[in-house]
Amino acid sequence: MSNTDNTLIIRHALIDNYNLYAEGLDSKNWPMVRACFADEVLIDYGAISAPTGDPAVPRRADDWMKNLQGVINGFDITHHTITNHRVSISGEQVSCRAYLRADHVIFANPDMPAIGPEEMVTVVGEYTNHYTQLDGVWKICKSELLVNWSEGNISLLATATERALTYKGA
Repeated sequence: MSNTDNTLIIRHALIDNYNLYAEGLDSKNWPMVRACFADEVLIDYGAISAPTGDPAVPRRADDWMKNLQGVINGFDITHHTITNHRVSISGEQVSCRAYLRADHVIFANPDMPAIGPEEMVTVVGEYTNHYTQLDGVWKICKSELLVNWSEGNISLLATATERALTYKGA
C-alpha cells in the first residue's frame, strides 16, 4: 500500500470517528460515543471540562462518558456539526483538527418543535483530537476543544445538568 493510500485510509477513519461521535451525542447513543475513545483519555475542553478533572491527568473514558451524559441527557435535542477536518500524520503521531458548531435545545413546549432565543445555546469552536490505533481502529486518546464563542441562553447548560439527573432515556 502506498503512503498516499495509507494517509487516505487514516483520514477517512478519523472523519468517521468525528461523525460517530457527533451522531452518538445527538442520538444519546452512549455506546456509540464510548466506542470513539481509547480506555484512557486526556480531556481538555478548557472551562467546560475543568471542573471534571485535570487535563494533564489521564481519565477513564467511561468516567468521561458520565460527564457528557450529565449534560447532554438534559437537553431535548442537540445538533453537533463537525467540519473542515485537517489530518496530521507524523510518524506514530496522528491527530485531526476540526471546526465545531453545537446547538443545544430545551423546548418551552416539547409538542411544538419551534424555538426562541431563550431555548437554545450554541457553542462554536475547534476540536483537536489525537488518536491511537487499537485492534485496527483509530480511537481518541486525547481530545481538546477550544471554544471560540457561545451564544444564546448559556443558563441552559445548568438547567440541562439538573434535568439530566432525572433522565430516563428515549
